[in-house]
Amino acid sequence: MPVLDVSRVLINPLALPALGNVAKYAATRTTAEKNANRDSATRERFALQNESRRLVPHERVARCLRYIAPKQRSVEVLHSPLDGRAHFGSLEICGSVWLCPVCASKVAEKRRQELIHAIDYWKRESGGSILFATFTVRHQRADDLQALLDRFSAAYRRLTGHRGYRQLREAYRLVGAIRALEVTHGDANGWHPHYHVLLFFDRQLDDAEISRFEALLYKLWFAAAAHEKLDMERERGLTIKHTFGAIADYVAKYGRDPKTDPWGPESEMTKAHIKQSRAGATPWELLRRAAAGDVRAGFLYREYAGVFKGRQQLVWSPHFRAALGLADDATDADVAAARPADAVSLGWLGFDEWLLVLRYDARADVLIVASSGSWTAVLDLVAGLRFRRRAERQARGLEPVPSLIIPSSLQLSFLGVA
Repeated sequence: MPVLDVSRVLINPLALPALGNVAKYAATRTTAEKNANRDSATRERFALQNESRRLVPHERVARCLRYIAPKQRSVEVLHSPLDGRAHFGSLEICGSVWLCPVCASKVAEKRRQELIHAIDYWKRESGGSILFATFTVRHQRADDLQALLDRFSAAYRRLTGHRGYRQLREAYRLVGAIRALEVTHGDANGWHPHYHVLLFFDRQLDDAEISRFEALLYKLWFAAAAHEKLDMERERGLTIKHTFGAIADYVAKYGRDPKTDPWGPESEMTKAHIKQSRAGATPWELLRRAAAGDVRAGFLYREYAGVFKGRQQLVWSPHFRAALGLADDATDADVAAARPADAVSLGWLGFDEWLLVLRYDARADVLIVASSGSWTAVLDLVAGLRFRRRAERQARGLEPVPSLIIPSSLQLSFLGVA
């Protein structure tokens, strides 16, 4: 009897048979689509993290969610029943919002929730206006990112430290701000650093006051930028928008459906470097291009990584978090490493099992399978990886091939036979 050819075994956890009562737990089409999109996003984040690891191998992202943490000997797999997500425990975490797509997603979601709280709290308790401002400067293809960002940051510090700005704050009763840093890259005009800033006022501003405030702020911003030998266009150097409700322009940038998940100012502030921008390539888009073989995109990403490493993405006015009813700010690394409050341990993967997961780049697959809450499903996936490894070794003559192989039902399902 011929030996079963297992050289094409594919790891496809989505093809695993459903567990439990199908009728009871059958998902609607909408839920199924959401889950498929979430699974696809999980796979892409790990794929982009792999590419970041390749491009900057000496940064902490190269070890993130790969190396077992000190004093640990195995990898814990956790499940959060409330949102149906799975997580890894006992692994090293880099916590970088700039270099790690996996950590950035978790940190950005936490920051977004904080901003939603801040906006809702201010609307409810103060009733004052909140404006969404974007600061930028003219930039060119030949600009060095480090030099440009240093001058841009210096210009903003000069603005906020200027007496005219303090007078403007007092006149309009601007009491706090939250600032986020973003950068994109365009083939025509090079690097484009900019700030998104939420401005909180303790009184309502009418349209005429907002227009006047913007005009005065622009003059101060223009002067501060000019002192750093930076220039700008009036219509782009400073823009100010109302922030109540979703902002359709930013929804379009990110490609989200405003009917289900509006892209409001809180998302623009915290997830701006994650979105797929039509105006310029975000760092994650550079990773996508580099992974597809674009050598220049890889060089640009390395430049970006060297400049942004260690910078703070989100900055609050002093004591403003407390004024908005929020606890002390946790670091990005703390947020990325935090264990969800509802998480339960499904089980532990041994060192050899984890090596198999890494060998076949199956970290995302483990989390997707574990999102069902079934440890058996995780073990089945690992068994499939082990079966694949054995088949490869047999094909290379490194392991004896039995005269008869009787595959399990799981292995047959991976082969598309069952």
